[in-house]
Amino acid sequence: MRDFQCDCGQTLYFENTVCTACQRRLGYEPLRGQMLTLEPVAGEDGSGQWWRDTRSGEQFRRCFNDTEYQVCNWLVSNPGHSFCLACSLNDTIPEMDSGYRALQRRQWWGRLEQAKRRLLYTLLYLGLPVSRKTEQHAGLAFSFLEDQRSNPFVDEEHVLTGHLDGLITVNLAEADVVNREQTRQSLGEPYRTLLGHFRHESGHYYFNYLLTSEQDLLQFRAVFGDERSDYQAAVQRYYREPGSVPQGDRISAYAALHPLEDWAECWAHYLHMMDCLETAAQVGLLPEPLMTASSPPDIEKCLTAWLQVSVAMNALNRSMGLRDAYPFVLTAATLNKLRFVHQRIYPSSMPRQTVASV
Repeated sequence: MRDFQCDCGQTLYFENTVCTACQRRLGYEPLRGQMLTLEPVAGEDGSGQWWRDTRSGEQFRRCFNDTEYQVCNWLVSNPGHSFCLACSLNDTIPEMDSGYRALQRRQWWGRLEQAKRRLLYTLLYLGLPVSRKTEQHAGLAFSFLEDQRSNPFVDEEHVLTGHLDGLITVNLAEADVVNREQTRQSLGEPYRTLLGHFRHESGHYYFNYLLTSEQDLLQFRAVFGDERSDYQAAVQRYYREPGSVPQGDRISAYAALHPLEDWAECWAHYLHMMDCLETAAQVGLLPEPLMTASSPPDIEKCLTAWLQVSVAMNALNRSMGLRDAYPFVLTAATLNKLRFVHQRIYPSSMPRQTVASV
């Protein structure tokens, strides 16, 4: 993640909605990957209608989920759309206008939206295709559901976070920090975050997009194992007999569940790595960026830098009395899997930056 700059010179961050120095409205434009300084179009009061980029003069709408619920800061350029790219991918969101702990649940929903936007930022940064499931069968959609842990008045006792046919479902309870930490401890996980969930589940989606030929799958099996092995039996064994499958040299215990989960875990860690390396270059921990718009990154340079940056992150956290930011060991086998993910994202024939119009 990189920083941005207001017209007044103030440093801006990805979640900002207003410049803290000049108080002008801000909005993120995903097609350009820029945070724009905005002014209301003449004759408009700015409350959800048209805003002008102060540099280019281009006009945008603020997303409906910004003007109505204050949980978004992305812009809409298409006059026929009310939602930005990120919010237009939503299939289902919880009822937020009234009901049980409405304000608290809206805050949790906002955290889900924030994590989703960070996921999409990295996907677009890597040039991966992002399209709506409502427009393409192979597109992407998100469903944010509640169970009785976050709202005792819903019917569902337990909603599982997961992916199926392009639909990523995330339980709203995961946005409750206390609940998520209790779940992390009960499962013995070293790391559990909203962004981690989104990155992991997106790996299942892009598996179906990036590995389409028999040759692709043969190469996958040589690295991860046979994805055709019984998935449901593996899930039942994992939760019925914790620790029954040794982690071995995999990135996490969950990666040992099944080859598809090993892939999704490594995919998530690749996204962790690329986002953190961009941040590290932004703040001066790296001498130069490892990725440019004109060429794919050198995976060996990325892996070398990541080993150094992740150690530094952990040391900084320990200096503050916190848990390691990256509590994982990258074995030779895991590094090879990260290389495989990189090769899937950057084959020479793959068209880059396919993004839905917003």
